[in-house]
Amino acid sequence: MNLEKARRAQQLLAEKLRLEPLRRPVNFVGAADFAFDRNAGRIGAALVVMDINTLEIVDEATAVTKSACPYIPGYLCFREGPVFFQAWKRIIRQPEVWFLDGNGLAHPRRMGLASFVGVIADVATIGCAKSAFFRFEMPERSRGSFTIYRNRDNEPVGFCVRTREDVKPVFVSPGHRVSFEDCLWLTLELAHFRLPEPLRLAHGRAKQIFLRP
Repeated sequence: MNLEKARRAQQLLAEKLRLEPLRRPVNFVGAADFAFDRNAGRIGAALVVMDINTLEIVDEATAVTKSACPYIPGYLCFREGPVFFQAWKRIIRQPEVWFLDGNGLAHPRRMGLASFVGVIADVATIGCAKSAFFRFEMPERSRGSFTIYRNRDNEPVGFCVRTREDVKPVFVSPGHRVSFEDCLWLTLELAHFRLPEPLRLAHGRAKQIFLRP
């Protein structure tokens, strides 16, 4: 993997980012998470689409492929993006917005996985990461508390959000075609546990990919 070319590609894609309010109403929300078979060098993606009015899964898909890139922080979009799109092509009921396990703007070049997917597919995306890319201020312990998440230049790139009382926060950032307000609203609206419910279910399905015979 040529890091200089990858970095330049991220910079060019970042020029196409758009932040805008989600179109209302929002009825269907998708999510994607990933799994790895390190022994075989394979990567899998699990995608779900949820009707947020009934909390029912209305569509889902998985895909598995050889991992084209090694694990390099800041460049995971090139590792996880291709397998996401393999599964995405199998989704019939496309949602109004996707949650991805990873970052959006909260990235050194504003091109985390959620932004990468959003710009390439021209769909609305939100990054929801379980760990921080940048330093952050811990929110209060109560559910719904949040702090502004900032990059190294002190620019706001998302939120550190407490989705459950006394549970570790998540790091939410716009990917593409969403607003900061939408990210915070949808995360708290759908987080019955630590993760937003569509992402929690995608996470569970991703863990099963390489357990299947």
